[in-house]
Amino acid sequence: MRQFQIAKGLVIRSHGQLYEFTDRAISELYFQSPENGQRIVIKEADFLSSVEDGTVHILDSRSSQKILLTEDLQQTAAPLIVDVENKYLKDLQRRLYYIHSIQKAEISRGCREKIKNEIPKLAAELKDESPPSASAVQAWLLIYERAIDPNIKLITKNAYRKRVNQIDLESELFLQDQIQLHYAQMTRPSVADAFKHYLRSLELENKGRLADGAAILQQVSYKTYYNRTKQLPQKELLIARHGYEVARKQLKVSQGHLPADYPLDVVEIDHTLMNLYVVDDISYLPLGRPWITAIKDRHTNVLLGFYISFHAGGLQAIFGAIKHSLRSHQYAFEEWPELENSWTAFGLGTIYCSDRGADFMSQQYWRALLDLGASYELCERRTPWLKGSIERFFLTLERTFFETLPGKTFNSLAKRQDYDPKQHAVIRFSTLVFLMHKWAVDYHNVTPHSRKMATPLELWNEGIGFAPPPLPASTQSLDIILGERHQGMVRNEGIQYLGLHYADPGLQELVDELGRGFTADFVVNPDNLGYIQLKHPRTGQYQRVNCTRPDYSHGLTLFQHKYLRHEAKIYSKSNHSIEQLLDVRAVMEDKIKEDIALKDSAHKKQLGRIAAINSNAVLEKQTRSTTAVFANVQRSKALVVDGDATEIPTPFTNIPHYQWE
Repeated sequence: MRQFQIAKGLVIRSHGQLYEFTDRAISELYFQSPENGQRIVIKEADFLSSVEDGTVHILDSRSSQKILLTEDLQQTAAPLIVDVENKYLKDLQRRLYYIHSIQKAEISRGCREKIKNEIPKLAAELKDESPPSASAVQAWLLIYERAIDPNIKLITKNAYRKRVNQIDLESELFLQDQIQLHYAQMTRPSVADAFKHYLRSLELENKGRLADGAAILQQVSYKTYYNRTKQLPQKELLIARHGYEVARKQLKVSQGHLPADYPLDVVEIDHTLMNLYVVDDISYLPLGRPWITAIKDRHTNVLLGFYISFHAGGLQAIFGAIKHSLRSHQYAFEEWPELENSWTAFGLGTIYCSDRGADFMSQQYWRALLDLGASYELCERRTPWLKGSIERFFLTLERTFFETLPGKTFNSLAKRQDYDPKQHAVIRFSTLVFLMHKWAVDYHNVTPHSRKMATPLELWNEGIGFAPPPLPASTQSLDIILGERHQGMVRNEGIQYLGLHYADPGLQELVDELGRGFTADFVVNPDNLGYIQLKHPRTGQYQRVNCTRPDYSHGLTLFQHKYLRHEAKIYSKSNHSIEQLLDVRAVMEDKIKEDIALKDSAHKKQLGRIAAINSNAVLEKQTRSTTAVFANVQRSKALVVDGDATEIPTPFTNIPHYQWE
């Protein structure tokens, strides 16, 4: 570390001018310009403050009879002894030993003979096989006495010597051009091939130069050529050889993400395909791998909610997870007494952080968040580290939750080898929902964080003491915000949506007030087409309007309705009525019973979507199965299979016990 003393020889730069220290009083320092003789007076306290804030610069200087040579200590990069190699450090220690020993012997620098006589004794003590000469020791003493930082000055110059290019500038420019032409290419040639091209090009270039009488270019070795490729800016080189995305991933430095100072400040949401095969609750046939959408708090790392279904993401999964995260989890404890720890973490996030998937980029998702009173943050493309909390959650889920469960699968066939997850799958879908609650409550939320040294639940309980979580005012408003928004005209038959008509006494009162033929906005609940929420054109208030055919629509999901309409088109090209859809539904139920025995997992997944199997339905105590894909519409307590009435078993029985460590 460079030092300075307020003494003779001190040179400073202030306001662009050089000044030498000349004298001092009790609290004042006197400086004089070596150029024009101008004198300035600076109070010592002000001088030290100016040095600290950089207003005054300390210069390393040495004077001769003709010129004052200076070097700005604060502008040049001072070498550090900690960066010096061991062999040069040992040489420095050797020099200092001679200097300190001679000073202890009270031998002055000019006593050459005394220094010469002292060196053999010091060399024997130091076991120095090549002792220095007296003149060398005198030179070391001179540096030590006069240098501002003598330890740095005593290090041999070889310690800071840098390699310089041994070829001329023109040859170097030709070499760099050849690297760009033959190495920095998307075909990604090897260094050896690129070097061969360089040699051929150099040979042709030199032949032309000899013919013109010009100086030939110098040739470099393969090692030099290889070193030049490593000295190129690596980002530009990777872009040229692999493309921008590869360069960004390989050279990325995580600079952190949007900070979170309290619970629900920032929450992260994402989907992933679960590496676990599940079976149907009733038929026990493998359904395939479900998807999970999870919401996690960034500040505490606590899990706020999730949604499991066979839909690969989408707004239904997003809104299903948001609903689960906004409602109290107490009903899960009432249903499953096996849950030991509390789960008090739920509420509305201030900012929802996600990737740039199509569902997260939709206007409906953004509008819903803004209506809820939240905002959103989109990560850059292919930057999962910007939402590292939820990505880490999925990794923890993979390593702890799936690890010991029967039916676990792998991402690739190579890892799967002879293991067949379908044959080992015994986890029913409803059991999976319970196990996810059990894992979240009794493992994830109560496992101490490695850096924060506290459990997510402890951080949550501490944080909500000064930042209480915001909660939705009503479930009805939540369904309106998270529903699908449409617009239609009120006619004699009411409002029509995808072949369904909505009209009831409440709509009649509205028509009596406004007359028929007006256009109104309405909201559809994708989980239940039995009603819509109609917006009053004048007051803006929403009112429920029921479907005119509850026998078909009550409990019917939007996905089921679209599926039936699609199948009806196959059987008839004409406009299909509700009666025709009911007939198609009966036909499809019989057909699905025949298809259940198929081994096609993709087909079973489709049946899972048609049956509207999801985690929120399990929490609402609704048994859904591919054996009766429209049971959510029929609301029957008995399932008719082959003419016999069989009681539908509850999905919360015979639950196996698992423990994660």
